[in-house]
Amino acid sequence: METLVRRTAVFTAAYALAIVVGRLTVLPETGLALFWPAAGIGVVWALRAVSTQERLVVGVLVWVMATVGNALTGVQVWSSPIIGLANVLTVVGTASAYVWLTDRYAAASADWTRGAPPLRRLGDVVRFLIAAASAVVLSSGIGMVALTVGGTSVSAQTALGWVLRNGAAVIVIAGTGLALQDARSLITRRHLAEAVPILVVAGFVLWLVFGPGRTVSLSFLPLAVLVWGGLRLPVPLAALHGALTAIVTLVLVLVTPGGPFGDVGDVAGQALTLQAFMLLATVLTLVLSTTQWERDRLVADVADAGRTARRQAEDLRVITETIPDALVVLDGDGSVVLHNNAARRWLAVAEDSTTGRLDAYVAPPRSRVDGSVLPAGERPSRIALSGETVRGLVVEADDMHRGQPRLVSVDAAPLADTATGVPDRALLVLRDVTDEHRRLDDLRAAHSRTERLIADAPHGVAVLDLRGVVLQVNESLMTMVGREVDDLVGRPFGDLAPDNSDEVARHLGDAVLHPGLRVAGEWTIPGPLGEDVHVSLTSRVISSQADEDVILVNVVDVSERRQYEQQLSHLADHDVLTGLPNRRRFDLALEEHLARCARSGPTGALILMDLDHFKEVNDTRGHDAGDELIVSVAALLRGTLRETDLVARLGGDEFAILLPDADRSGAGHVADSIVERVRDNSRTLEGAARRVTASIGVVTFAAAAARTENILALADMLMYDAKEAGRDRFAVLDDSNGVQPRTFAAMEWKSRIENALENDLFELYLQPVLHLDTGRITGAEALIRLVDREVAVAPGAFIKVAERAGLAPAIDGWVARNAADMLARLLRIDPDIRLGINLSAHSIGDPSISLTLESLLREKGVDASRLVVEVTETAAVSDVRAARRFAEPLRALGVEFALDDFGSGYGSFYYLKHLSFDTIKIDGEFVKGAHESAVDRAILRSVLGIARSLGKRTVAEFVTDEGALNVVRELGVDFAQGYLIGEPVPFEKFVATHMGEERSQWLGIPEVVDDGRPRPAFSHR
Repeated sequence: METLVRRTAVFTAAYALAIVVGRLTVLPETGLALFWPAAGIGVVWALRAVSTQERLVVGVLVWVMATVGNALTGVQVWSSPIIGLANVLTVVGTASAYVWLTDRYAAASADWTRGAPPLRRLGDVVRFLIAAASAVVLSSGIGMVALTVGGTSVSAQTALGWVLRNGAAVIVIAGTGLALQDARSLITRRHLAEAVPILVVAGFVLWLVFGPGRTVSLSFLPLAVLVWGGLRLPVPLAALHGALTAIVTLVLVLVTPGGPFGDVGDVAGQALTLQAFMLLATVLTLVLSTTQWERDRLVADVADAGRTARRQAEDLRVITETIPDALVVLDGDGSVVLHNNAARRWLAVAEDSTTGRLDAYVAPPRSRVDGSVLPAGERPSRIALSGETVRGLVVEADDMHRGQPRLVSVDAAPLADTATGVPDRALLVLRDVTDEHRRLDDLRAAHSRTERLIADAPHGVAVLDLRGVVLQVNESLMTMVGREVDDLVGRPFGDLAPDNSDEVARHLGDAVLHPGLRVAGEWTIPGPLGEDVHVSLTSRVISSQADEDVILVNVVDVSERRQYEQQLSHLADHDVLTGLPNRRRFDLALEEHLARCARSGPTGALILMDLDHFKEVNDTRGHDAGDELIVSVAALLRGTLRETDLVARLGGDEFAILLPDADRSGAGHVADSIVERVRDNSRTLEGAARRVTASIGVVTFAAAAARTENILALADMLMYDAKEAGRDRFAVLDDSNGVQPRTFAAMEWKSRIENALENDLFELYLQPVLHLDTGRITGAEALIRLVDREVAVAPGAFIKVAERAGLAPAIDGWVARNAADMLARLLRIDPDIRLGINLSAHSIGDPSISLTLESLLREKGVDASRLVVEVTETAAVSDVRAARRFAEPLRALGVEFALDDFGSGYGSFYYLKHLSFDTIKIDGEFVKGAHESAVDRAILRSVLGIARSLGKRTVAEFVTDEGALNVVRELGVDFAQGYLIGEPVPFEKFVATHMGEERSQWLGIPEVVDDGRPRPAFSHR
């Protein structure tokens, strides 16, 4: 490990040499160097610093050397110290900003050992570029002051030259240095072999473009080679390629007339062009190589997951085949569906007299252990098929290998159909326990009257005669009840539980009536100190040929278990994090209060509270900080309210408060107090938590009754009124029939939605989807419209109200029913067309929607593979497992799934990994401006590369002009959708426009019209 002294010496020498080299490139017109390598060396020096103190030392040394170096090489004496400060800001500012940004936004995923992290991911590159740009731009202001002091005329072009020459040095040298850090683990011999031809070609192209006598403007050619290297080489080699391209270009331009840059009219303009080219060369390779590196890691992770799943499936198969217990799966009529090798001894084969088919089935049990016949309805398979579970039932069954009956322990469990949830199969686990059972019976008979067994039992044991009188007890039972042996023997066993003596007598009577069977029960008996002891009794009549029959009673103290059950009962009604009542408990309390209001008249009020900016706390400080904030708010609410009031956590950051006896004024006072206390509490916190406030909706039961509206829905609307009014406040519903404007609008929309559902006032509009290879309309997306007032209203106007009011699943059900009918009509016109439908987050995971789609597709005889269910990230994020369960039966039917708005959120790749999609719909944010933005095109290429690797189709959304359409077609997107292709229209207009005899076709061949102007490359006719 290098020491501080050695590191300082090496970088001091390197920085001094860099100053000399940089001064050799000074432009007389501006007094600024064409390229200032000292800036890049200084940033590398600061990034290698392992502490803040060392970084301060670096800043001081940079200022001294920059001041002296500039003064000795011709810079005015008064300007040199100021230029030195500008150099310090560039060096220390870039390094500090990059380390700070990394610690704040990427610490959890960093994989470095010391100093600054290497550039590996696209996020690392972006953070480094932001840090460098910020520091260089700020330093330019100081630099311009220095030049002015030195008598140099300063202009906007001079400032831009300062930014570009320092920025180019930082990106080329420091950016490449970060990319090369810890590079050995990423570079293989294959990579080195592949890098050789790339570098050779790069050198040839640079000489061809910038060599002596070259004047043709071909400066774009080296960029093509950079793209090649960025996509093929690992990050370190790609960065080195970009840096070499930048440096070689600089050298060639300096020693030759300038190549294609020589055409630029003035020297300053040539300098800016060259510096911009050097920046672009390095940044392009860094962006492409880090993006490709992330893509390769994602693909590798997906492949590893597939291999792990296959290996686990094979392991499970081997385990199933080799375990000694028999495993059998039966269908509804008792036929064997699956079995392992051990199950063959219990299987019989029967021939169907009608079809001649051979069916395997489990040989039915002959009898119970006690010899009584086991009715057909009590067989384990029948019980499992009815939905119940059997554990450890011992029966007598025929062994097909030995040809004799054996005792078998049977466990049975129902297997339900994933679509209907109805048990249609049964899993049986059979184990031969003949020898074990015989040995157990022998042991029980041999030790039933053994003093040792009774005395050493850890739980209470008593031996009774058939009348229930105690014959013998052990030490554990005497300790449990705090009585001596003389106080127990000879007395009725029921005396142990004087409050339940009659029930104990009935318990013992049942044991006598069913000799050999265990009879169980639970009671409370007095303990040694008079406390209640909860005990479990297990009694059985023990028969003996030599002695009279006795009753063996086991007494187990289950007080701890009872306490644990009580704790579980408490947890069922209370939130684990805060200890407050949960949604279930609150709903019960609300129902009880509504019943009271129905009997005695409406009284009291309901408060619904939501924390503002809470998500920012989770996102920036983590869920632990969010949990601490929730706990503190819960304590605050408990301290604000009376004991008769009920405060509950409904979930997330939402709380509900029931004030049983409050009027409108009192409820408003409580709400105002809560808003104030939450605000004061947040002021004591740090970071994003300081911005947390409360938005509250307040409704009295009298006001809700006057409007015959659901009080929770009203409170929810008022809470959102408070949010929309600026947050950190509360909104109270007027007790009169009038309501606030926002609440009235939400209630009106709710009424309109309910009316539309009741009277079928929704309509599905169709927007065409263009197949870019064939130029034909091959699909459509169904988009819902509300047409209750002769105007088609898009869902953006009402869908949020529908979600808050719980109407989203009903709307999705309407969409599912009508989409199935519309798809059937479309397929009669074109059997190959696809129809996409959108479902809300509230319906993903709802089995009723899945069952509705499945039954409608079957009923109408529609090819399910023609239906595409489009799922947005917000729908998938609520519950990935529920989304997977929702999709499985539909995928089995043939329905396809599309991930909508891909790239619009942080979870895109997570959902692509954990959910199965056939199509990726690229978010329109990256499409509509792709013909004008290189960044958008780079993102599109990355998304398309991932989609191709995973075998997914792609759809470009928001294609609104021909420039964007040209780009997505050239990049290889499969389908396009947007207003350029066609606006959403009713069914009849869609059919007439896009599915007539002369179907719409898009051509990609430029044509020329009569006036000589070229016709657009894509035209609709």
